[in-house]
Amino acid sequence: MNRWKVAASFAASGLVFGAVSNLARAEDNAVIKGKVIFKGDSEKYKRTTLDTSKDENCKKIKEKIGSEEVIINKKSDPPTLRNVVVSIKEGLGDRKFQAKTDAAILDQVGCQYTPHVLAVMGGQPVKIRNSDPTNHNINFFDAKINEKFNKTQPKQNMEDEIKLKVEAPFKVKCDVHPWMGMHVVVFNHPFFAVTGEEGTFEIKGLPPGKYTVEAWHEKFGTITAPIEVTSGATKDADFTFEPDKK
Repeated sequence: MNRWKVAASFAASGLVFGAVSNLARAEDNAVIKGKVIFKGDSEKYKRTTLDTSKDENCKKIKEKIGSEEVIINKKSDPPTLRNVVVSIKEGLGDRKFQAKTDAAILDQVGCQYTPHVLAVMGGQPVKIRNSDPTNHNINFFDAKINEKFNKTQPKQNMEDEIKLKVEAPFKVKCDVHPWMGMHVVVFNHPFFAVTGEEGTFEIKGLPPGKYTVEAWHEKFGTITAPIEVTSGATKDADFTFEPDKK
């Protein structure tokens, strides 16, 4: 059922996301870091150009933008993937974690959502902002657990703040501009990261233990790997998506 290959090897450092739990102990300082590798025909998943010229306001801001569904960093060897959520899926038991108090930002810049994938903790404030001098709409159209959110921000610098409940990744779209879309993922713990331009990730502050770590991509699905960490140690773990493998 799972066609994707998981690999573990030495990896470079990456982006850090997360927060300290309210049950943190001195030995809760293990780290998992690595990169998400793309193995396949990159031309098949080449970024397409999205034409914004049908909206005069967007055309003035930025006439053409690139799709973000699949972004492959070809400068890396091997190539890596952007916008992959890496998180602890199993192994935390019944531990409880305090939600982060600093707000995550979901912005609208250049007639495109920024970031394309937003990972937050349940109960953490999320500020939704319109940085464009044009009308935008934010529609959590396939969220099932969270309250329905479908709001228009017609003016620049308008902002709304919400808090979300834990659920699987759900899509956000703009009913005004059909090319605009992104995903939100909500966790009940702080041990997650989203790969950036280099395709790397880093999860800090883990208690020692055995975990199932998951990497999720909106087009290529999920892959998991068992990873054990010890106090004060850094574990290198790479995930490899092979979408064309039979």
